[in-house]
Amino acid sequence: MILLELAAQGVRGVAPAGGRATLRPGYNVVAADGAALRRLLEALLYPDARDADAIPRAPGGPAGAALRAGLTLVGNDRATYRLVRDFAQGCQLHRFDPGKRAFALVAQELADVRTALSTQVGVPPRARLSALLALSAAELPSRQGAGPAPSAAPPPRQALAPDQARRRIAQLEGELEKARVADGLQRELDGLQARLSGAEEALRAGQKLRDGLEKALAARAELDQAAEAAARLGQGAETRIATFEKASARADDARAKVEAERAALAETEARGAPPAFWKEPLFWPGPAAGVALAVAGSAGAAVGSEVRHLALLAVPAFGWGAWRALQWVGALEAWDRVARRRRIVDDWERKALGGVDRELAAVRDAMKVAGASSVAELREALSRVADADAVVAEWRRRLTDWEASPEAQAASAKRAEIEAAQRALEERLSREVGGFVRDPGSIEAEIRRLQAEACAPARAQPTVAAAPAPAPADGSPWKPGEDPLRAILERAAEETGVSPASTARAVAARASQALAGLSFQRLQSIQADERGGLAVQAAGRPVPAASLPLADRDLVFLSVKLGLLEQALAAGGAVAVVEDAFGGVSDGARRFAARLLKQLAKPGQLVHATADAAFREAADHAA
Repeated sequence: MILLELAAQGVRGVAPAGGRATLRPGYNVVAADGAALRRLLEALLYPDARDADAIPRAPGGPAGAALRAGLTLVGNDRATYRLVRDFAQGCQLHRFDPGKRAFALVAQELADVRTALSTQVGVPPRARLSALLALSAAELPSRQGAGPAPSAAPPPRQALAPDQARRRIAQLEGELEKARVADGLQRELDGLQARLSGAEEALRAGQKLRDGLEKALAARAELDQAAEAAARLGQGAETRIATFEKASARADDARAKVEAERAALAETEARGAPPAFWKEPLFWPGPAAGVALAVAGSAGAAVGSEVRHLALLAVPAFGWGAWRALQWVGALEAWDRVARRRRIVDDWERKALGGVDRELAAVRDAMKVAGASSVAELREALSRVADADAVVAEWRRRLTDWEASPEAQAASAKRAEIEAAQRALEERLSREVGGFVRDPGSIEAEIRRLQAEACAPARAQPTVAAAPAPAPADGSPWKPGEDPLRAILERAAEETGVSPASTARAVAARASQALAGLSFQRLQSIQADERGGLAVQAAGRPVPAASLPLADRDLVFLSVKLGLLEQALAAGGAVAVVEDAFGGVSDGARRFAARLLKQLAKPGQLVHATADAAFREAADHAA
């Protein structure tokens, strides 16, 4: 399933109001409110009579203003569908009929529309969309509070003794020095990341050329069968095809002559062999009359009568019999020639058509390879191959010319220099800092508090009443006290049919890569135990994900969710929906996330609702 167009009227947060957003395969960025866009897509793909209450209305319009939306998409059956819904009137699903070049109604009852979308179009179940194909900002652990609520508030912290406070201050001063070094190196890394973004902006023209070459190569790959047929025909393909047409015409003429000869032979054979002449009724009257006339003439000659002249008539009577016998001899000779004539026709057919078949064999083989049923289709296929080769050659020439230009070479050298400087800074950061450190401000605040406690006289600590656990933010999909990191693995496991531990291990490689990029190597990798618990490699040692600060737990959550998105999109025929969940990370991390989203969206389609320029610049298409 691939979305082609989304239209909305009167829906708050989906801009432009009453306008249309064109979508394409790959990574799409849409300037819309993520929560509103997702609610609208769910109302279209999973229509329900109560959807009108959940769709936010655009402000400023009349109370009875129409609330409408439409969606054009290509289903898994490769047909184009159009879904139009008026939330006050009803819903209609149409399918494009190529023969009539018009949309035909498929269903208009909500239940029928849901069934058709699921069975014909290939819309995934709603639970699968939520578990594997959607990323919401409301899902982040930081939106749920610090974690599961304890049964009672922890006891208040006891003030340290003066000597303990001084020792702790000395430790914190060492940590502060390290934090200042890390803060300075991180600022340098951020500056390099900004410079790298500028260098990549200069190289964007080359990336567009590479994308164009990839698309041209993909289009050329679809013509591999026709290209193989062209290779079998060789350089003189057009000459061979012309010879094929002439030889085909000659073969058709030869077959027509052979059929005519065989029809005549069949007619002769149908009459059968001629019977013996003495068995013919027309043979015996002549000899019989001749004998009778001869006898009568002999008798007349004996008595001296004029009847003797009748003997002269015996000659033509016997001649009739002889003529009939000669006719039989001719017919017998013609019957004997039928077999010889058939052999001659067969030999001529083999000689005439055998040579033609040898001439036609190469072209027929090429037609079979190309899947063409006629010479015209073969010509068209070879023409498409030639055009595709020309397009690929042109994209390669343009890419080669661009890579050879001084501007591209300077930008490439600048990017290599910045990346080398980044690697050096990251190695220095790892060597001098070693892992995660707090920001200098929080350490300085703790030092000031400890200095105040060391100077102040000891006093009794007041008893603090237990405070309720923070409530999840509005719109959270998690239950109170539920761990989002474990919840996403359990829900994904339900959809994939494996255990949460297996699900975590399946996405660990991609999630680790995403986590390292989002944290600038501060958090290296994600590991899963047999119960599905997550641990993060930080500062050379594994740390349970549940014990990380909320900001780092957000990064772990985003990394795991990105791994699940990639796994679901790689299965094919899927559309992922991502809200603006990266607002809490740095600019460099957002740009890394944009590149990662573009990469994992290649097998299918990803719709990202955000107005962030970092994501719009990386998108395959911005609506």
